[in-house]
Amino acid sequence: MSKPFLRTAAVAFCFALAVAPALAAGVQVNADIQHRLGIVTQRLTVSRQSTEIDAFAKVLDPAPLAQSDSDLQTAQAAAAASAAQAQRSKALHAADGSIASKDVEAAVSQARQDALKVTLLRRQIGLAWGPGVARMSDAARNRLVQALSSGSAALVHVDTHNNDGQAGARFVKVDIGDGSARGVVIGPARAAEPRLQSSGLIVEVTGSQAMLLSVGLTQSAHIESSTPQSGVLLPRAAVVRFRGADWVYLRTGPASFDRRLVQNPVPEADGLFVASGFNAGDELVVKGAQALFAAEQNGTP
Repeated sequence: MSKPFLRTAAVAFCFALAVAPALAAGVQVNADIQHRLGIVTQRLTVSRQSTEIDAFAKVLDPAPLAQSDSDLQTAQAAAAASAAQAQRSKALHAADGSIASKDVEAAVSQARQDALKVTLLRRQIGLAWGPGVARMSDAARNRLVQALSSGSAALVHVDTHNNDGQAGARFVKVDIGDGSARGVVIGPARAAEPRLQSSGLIVEVTGSQAMLLSVGLTQSAHIESSTPQSGVLLPRAAVVRFRGADWVYLRTGPASFDRRLVQNPVPEADGLFVASGFNAGDELVVKGAQALFAAEQNGTP
């Protein structure tokens, strides 16, 4: 047998000894010791998590929208007045001819021009701000402009590389300081971001944090996926950190527990979300996991 082969075999054997404790699958603990260790288990239930796609958010200047909204209201008032004047002119002309035909035609023409101006201004809002803003009722758009003016809302343009995650998106989290603010997607944007090849989304952020979103500010953001993943949520108290990985214990019998690796965990406020490796109904050790780990390492019967 060659010396290189012996050296390779020795290295492999030493490596196996080194990783063996990390691959240990479980421990046997009788009921009395379980009671002393304070072991408490809980059945896992299905949990759903919206995956997130990293994005960039740029705060938009709301002044052009406020101006367009004001222009539209002015045009609507003029159109309503001219339409009423056209109706009166028609009625007087038909009743006693006190209004000449040419005056009736002029009044009708003015009403049509004012109505077309209203239509044009509505289309301009859609072209500048996208179909989401264009579909808003007058009352909803007025409320948006008022909120933007008071600082209780902000509009941001959210982009991702090649439009990843934008189709069907409903919510976006915009990072602000150490936290984030959740915004509602109004609709697709009209102005593209050429560097990212992104058409972008128009997102409304509301609440006290909106005041921190100054015009022109660029922040990191996260688009919530419209198709949430199914998995389970592992409470933090159940997780044992060992050799750079997360582990939990599952009860497999009255006195037996298996230590299982937590793969690809996603941190949540209440624990770790995992989409694979665990099933609803698994009996998870939620209290005493650290004591159970110590018992496993010490070989407690």
